[in-house]
Amino acid sequence: MINFFKKVVDKNNVGQGCQTNKNILLNTEGRSIIVQGLRHHSPQKAAFTLAEVLITLGVIGVVAALTLPNLIQNYQKHIIINRLKVNYNILSNAIRRAEAENGPITEWPEISSSISLDYDEQTDKTAAKTNASNIVKKYIVPYLNNAQLTETTTLAQLGYKRAITYNSGETFAPVTASGPILRLNNGTIAFISITNSIPNENGKKMLMGMNFYLDVDGPNGQNIIGKDVFEAAVPYTTNTKFIFMQDYRITNATTNPKFVINSTRSSVLESCKTTGRYCGALIQMDGWQIKNDYPW
Repeated sequence: MINFFKKVVDKNNVGQGCQTNKNILLNTEGRSIIVQGLRHHSPQKAAFTLAEVLITLGVIGVVAALTLPNLIQNYQKHIIINRLKVNYNILSNAIRRAEAENGPITEWPEISSSISLDYDEQTDKTAAKTNASNIVKKYIVPYLNNAQLTETTTLAQLGYKRAITYNSGETFAPVTASGPILRLNNGTIAFISITNSIPNENGKKMLMGMNFYLDVDGPNGQNIIGKDVFEAAVPYTTNTKFIFMQDYRITNATTNPKFVINSTRSSVLESCKTTGRYCGALIQMDGWQIKNDYPW
């Protein structure tokens, strides 16, 4: 009987590299005998069907469509904030160094001669902008690394294909506009202008300082004030510094002029939403962040 079982097992190729049991039913002398043998088999490989692959790709596509725009927007915000902060530090340091070597800004001859309470925007604006350009060239450019100042360059000559607009959509400067332009070595373009006060009780205005419109990503960006163009100022006061444009007033204008900030976050936010002019101040107030209520 043992030899018989051996022959049966040999016949079924037992021992030829396998692990799975196979039952063999034998009939001998009227009795049924089950013999366990081993059978050879190849392990089955798991695989996805075409339908499963297509469903998975569809889910991935939907998730990407929902999340990718937010990721791109957050990345753009991060870039804008970093560039804005870098430019703020560069120009703030230049103003401080200029005053350290040339005395207070109110004592610079080009400024002391222009501070008055009878500024006329209609007749004096062109001369004031030229004067501001000369001040930047003489006192600020020397403290900037490889910066260039031009006085009559148009936006089109700088590569702008569309006008710079306010956040409201109103045109700030067409591509044909020209004037003093400061180009920093990091690609930022600053348009130089001037700012004046509202009329006093006698209808007189005061020339308050220089304005800088900082386009942090140049002609290929959105070209919108509050998105990639930000307005800043350098007041003609004894406590001057580089500030983002917001509500401020000047006290003791003829004897010891000082600027005092009048802005609150709510007032700055309102201006940022309408024109975009105070958006730089809002970002700085919020700790160099673009918060959820920012009109992005």
